[in-house]
Amino acid sequence: MKKLWIISVSAIMAISLTACGAGDVDASSSKGLLPQTSSQTASSQSSSSQAASFPIRVKESSVSDDFAGLQKYLAGNASVTGTPEEMRKDMIGAKSGVRYKYGYNGKDNVMLELYEFDLSNLNATAQKVISEVKSSGKFTMIDQPVNAILSKNGKYLMVYKNTSTDDANKAYDAQVKKLFTDFKAE
Repeated sequence: MKKLWIISVSAIMAISLTACGAGDVDASSSKGLLPQTSSQTASSQSSSSQAASFPIRVKESSVSDDFAGLQKYLAGNASVTGTPEEMRKDMIGAKSGVRYKYGYNGKDNVMLELYEFDLSNLNATAQKVISEVKSSGKFTMIDQPVNAILSKNGKYLMVYKNTSTDDANKAYDAQVKKLFTDFKAE
């Protein structure tokens, strides 16, 4: 009985120690995160105002100008990973909405929401949200301001939050925002 108890405790400790280390996964792990590049290393030593340039692996011309195309483009070029969770798009008058929660640089630190608007059929809620974001970079949801970004074509809206603020994450944030903003701008 004593041996069984010792084996059980040992197994539990091994499992818990394995789980504790999961948060420190290297950026080049199989989670689909971008590998550490020399530009990221350099950006962590330089000021955060300089955004690293990540390789474009999915060309904009190879995806459609729709919600699925935007998601594929960001997944391929910004390593947006995970299963998208459907959002309450009607609360902002959008046609589609999803949220991704994933990690960059070995941490579970990024929350990204994407919304698509039907520009030919905007309701009053959508018009208000788009107008607020254009003028102030945020909209009001349940009496709370929400920081948001509109794509240049006005069709897509992104709510983005990264809880890590080191230089490598700031460079990543700038790249994600640029990819999103410029998607199908012409």
